[in-house]
Amino acid sequence: MIKALLILLATLPWASGQQSGPTSAANLIGRWRSVETSKGGIGAVYQFHSDGTVDFSPGAIVEIPYRVEGDQLILPPATTTGPEVKSVLSWPRDRVMRIAMLGVVTEYQRQGGPVDPRDPLLGEWLTFREMDGRQMPEEMFFYPDGKGLLVIRFTTQLGRYSLTDGRLVATFGGQVGLDGTFDITDGVLSINRSRGRVTKLVRY
Repeated sequence: MIKALLILLATLPWASGQQSGPTSAANLIGRWRSVETSKGGIGAVYQFHSDGTVDFSPGAIVEIPYRVEGDQLILPPATTTGPEVKSVLSWPRDRVMRIAMLGVVTEYQRQGGPVDPRDPLLGEWLTFREMDGRQMPEEMFFYPDGKGLLVIRFTTQLGRYSLTDGRLVATFGGQVGLDGTFDITDGVLSINRSRGRVTKLVRY
């Protein structure tokens, strides 16, 4: 029985002698997003699962400062010289938030539990936005320090990953998507790829 258990452990994607420390699978598992994006705010999202599978999504990743005044959610101007973007917040039912702006009402569903019962806005919210004829998941995150995050995943590819001696390899559709040594330092996952490229991700 012990021999069978050892054989099973050896087949797992993280069984490479890296059972602890910044390059262990336990620290890798979870949801990560690009630290740096294009000028248009395009980056990538990866979610590593404990069964050796990984999801990859290109999409929009935009950090957005915000503040709330009364029932108004106030965001930065959409253009350099434009006015602040103001919308009206409402809470029609438990775990549901509505944002109304210019006659358009968007309804969001809370993901996970409330962060602070005194501030119903804080936490993670999900809706779906139609783009190019497809429904894309739109996630909004509101943090206590007035910082927000918008993530719109354009599409999701399913793949598998493996770890060997501190090296991460992730394949999607038979093609290698990530390949390089990696470490996690100060909450930043750095993957050292070919030709000196470094992919940096943070949890979200």
